[in-house]
Amino acid sequence: MSLPTHIPMQVAGGKTVDVPSVGYGTWAAGETGWCKDATLAALKAGYRHLDCAWMYGVDEEVGTAIRESGIPRSEIFITSKFWPHFAAPENVELCLDQVLKNMGLDYVDLFLAHWPVAFKPVSQQALHKAVTGPGKSDSEKGILVEGEETLKDWEHTSSNLASQEGHEGSFVPTWKAMQKLVSTGKTRAVGISNFSITDIKALLPHQGDVPISCNQIEVHPWLPQTQLIEFHKEHNILTTCYSPFAGQKKDGATLVKDETVQRLAKESGLEEGQLLQSWAVQRGTIPLGKSATESRMKSNLNVQKLSDEHIKALDQLEIPNGDYTGMGRTIATDRPWGVNMFSN
Repeated sequence: MSLPTHIPMQVAGGKTVDVPSVGYGTWAAGETGWCKDATLAALKAGYRHLDCAWMYGVDEEVGTAIRESGIPRSEIFITSKFWPHFAAPENVELCLDQVLKNMGLDYVDLFLAHWPVAFKPVSQQALHKAVTGPGKSDSEKGILVEGEETLKDWEHTSSNLASQEGHEGSFVPTWKAMQKLVSTGKTRAVGISNFSITDIKALLPHQGDVPISCNQIEVHPWLPQTQLIEFHKEHNILTTCYSPFAGQKKDGATLVKDETVQRLAKESGLEEGQLLQSWAVQRGTIPLGKSATESRMKSNLNVQKLSDEHIKALDQLEIPNGDYTGMGRTIATDRPWGVNMFSN
C-alpha cells in the first residue's frame, strides 16, 4: 500500500501548500560536478522536491538541471537556506538574491535559516561577492575568522545558544526579516533548520501572518527525534529530515547495513533506503535522501506503507541519549563551531 504523495505545510495567510512527501537532497562533500546530472536524473525519475542551500555550492548545477528537465517550475518544490554569516537582518535577503541568481529562478518555495547560530561576515560588501563550494576559503565565502575560529555574531544568535556561552542574543530580528521576504514574492514560505524546542519557543510569539512553516533536522531510526517532531505537530510545523539513511558512525557502522534494517528490507521486499524513507513518511515527515544511482533514486521515491511490526522494529533502533556526541547523531556530532547546538 502506498503512502501519501504530499504532506500539507502551513504558509502565510492561514493557507497550506502540498509538499511532495519525498525530497531529493543536493548536498555532498567534494566536487560538485555530479550534481547537475544527478539532479536531472532525479527529476526524470519523478522527484518534484529539491532540497538545496547556499552553502552547498551547487545552485547553478541545480538550476541547469531544472531547465534541461523541461518540467514547469511550478511543478517543482524547491527549498534553500542561508548560511549563518548572512543572519544579520539586513543580509538575509542578500543571500536569497544570490540563490535565485545562481539558480536562474524567480522564487523558491521555502527559505530556511540553516542554523540558529549567527556568524560575523567580513563585511556586507564581501557578502555581495561571496562564493561557496569545494575549495573555497572562509574569506571567499565572506566569513570572518580569527586564527582558526569562526567569529560568532552573538547578537543575532538564538537567545538559548547565546546565553549558554555567556552572551545576549536573539534570533527574532532575523526571523522578522525572513517573514518580510514572503511579501516580496521571492519565497512562498520561510522556516528554520537545526532549531531545538527551546529555540523554536522563542520564535512562536512572533509568527503573526507568516508562520514557521518547517524545521529541517537530522532524523533516522538511530535518531528519531520523537519529542521534537511531536512539538512540531503541536504547532503545525512541517518536519523535513536530512540524512534519513544516517551518516557513518565513528566506528564505521552505517544504518543501511544494520542487521535489523537489512532483515526488515528483505521481509518487506524493499531496498534498505526505500524502507527508511517509508518509515519517515509514515511518521508524517519528509525524508530528503540522496543517491546518484538511478535505480536507487526510483526505489527511494517509491515509499510503501510498513507493517506495525516493522515500524516498531525500526523505532527500537533508537540509540539512548542519541542527541549527543558519539551516539545517534551522525551529522555535526561535536559542538559545531564551539556551540552546544543540540540541547533543548
